[in-house]
Amino acid sequence: MPISRTSEVVRRAHPLEAEVGDTQVLLDIQQGLYFGLNAVAAGIWRRLERPQRVDHLCHALSAEYDADETRIESDVLAFLAQLETRNLIDIHG
Repeated sequence: MPISRTSEVVRRAHPLEAEVGDTQVLLDIQQGLYFGLNAVAAGIWRRLERPQRVDHLCHALSAEYDADETRIESDVLAFLAQLETRNLIDIHG
């Protein structure tokens, strides 16, 4: 399912998490893979603990980082697409 501004996304519970220095590491035992997240990506990951609409997430990030919401939306959609490809999030709508 393609992700859009009105999609609601939530992270899946199966990856194990740990902080290693400045990096948040996700270990997906089911796939036998690990993923490193920088500070911004880790912040998005934490927000996805509860279902979030993409447009609300982008608006919050835009306010937090004082950045252009259009640019943030593009980056967030790309990141969420990577998480979806790795089967780390569920998407509704």
